[in-house]
Amino acid sequence: MHVDPQALVAAALELESAATRLRGIVSTAQPTLRVLPAGSEEVSGSAANYFNTISGSLASSTDRAIEELTAAAAALRKNAAAYELEDQLTKSSLAAAPI
Repeated sequence: MHVDPQALVAAALELESAATRLRGIVSTAQPTLRVLPAGSEEVSGSAANYFNTISGSLASSTDRAIEELTAAAAALRKNAAAYELEDQLTKSSLAAAPI
């Protein structure tokens, strides 16, 4: 099996970039996701409450997605470092072996 640590790091960068873009989109859109009741009657209040509840759920879900993207990037970086270390140890071991 061949693993390219640089490819893992590149993938981690892509995931971190996606998390950053998503965070920016959410922070920009957040103020527009909150709605006020169109009127003072019960139906307007209920509709606004419903949409605000959905907006809260979206915010929670995107926060979780950002956490997952960041965690996946960290795992890729950790694995890339482990593969790199193992490659270096194997290279040193082979160089020290008698011919």
